[in-house]
Amino acid sequence: MTCPLLNRRGEQLVGRVFVVEEAIVRGQGKVKVGDTLWVVQGEDCAPGAQVRVIDIMDSVLRVEPI
Repeated sequence: MTCPLLNRRGEQLVGRVFVVEEAIVRGQGKVKVGDTLWVVQGEDCAPGAQVRVIDIMDSVLRVEPI
């Protein structure tokens, strides 16, 4: 039996909540997932805000504030 998301780490993140590390400004910022910073797109948010991953496209996480 294989895990369909094993090699698609980004898809495993959909639905999870993360803290904004680098402010989301003009729709783009970064969140920390483990020890890696991921580029995110979504509504502008200050560092420390919580966001939920709603989709992924080309290694960019689409997020919404909670």
